[in-house]
Amino acid sequence: MLNIQYAKKYAAAMFVWSQEENRLPQHGAQLTQISNLFEDSRELKAFMDNPQIDLQVKKNLMSKILADDFDAPVCNFILLLIDKHRISLLTEIIADFHAFSNKALGIQIVYVKTAFALTDAQRTSLLQKLESITEKTIQLKANIDPSIIGGVIIKSGDRLIDGSVIGQLKSIKKQLVANC
Repeated sequence: MLNIQYAKKYAAAMFVWSQEENRLPQHGAQLTQISNLFEDSRELKAFMDNPQIDLQVKKNLMSKILADDFDAPVCNFILLLIDKHRISLLTEIIADFHAFSNKALGIQIVYVKTAFALTDAQRTSLLQKLESITEKTIQLKANIDPSIIGGVIIKSGDRLIDGSVIGQLKSIKKQLVANC
């Protein structure tokens, strides 16, 4: 529980800093790159999470990795996380940063599950409909799940719209069982 609070505080601090510098999208993209780097390299994550390795060695390594491609505030933020022994919270911190950023930029993430891949026309049509309903910029996260047979399941925040064939079959089954 305490780690969740720490992650939110660090994310909020980086968010405010990025917003004040008018670099919110750039810092968000760079933090995503760093998160991907940690996800792709288990060795790097294990190295950074190891409490027996000297902090200066960790900072030197991250400075070399981030030196040329990242803004100084992002580099300094990562080095601060190392100094404060919070680098293990990096994934949560970056997720919280993006939540703050998306809210400020009017972006809503919508998860879409379909039985088959959406065509470009279907994706565009769905985006337009969702944006007109929510009055926000929508960022689609599509997932293919053949088990839903057909249709679509849309999840946005705490709202769930199940227009899948399997969902309709379950609903019919529930009604039949209730009426018997």
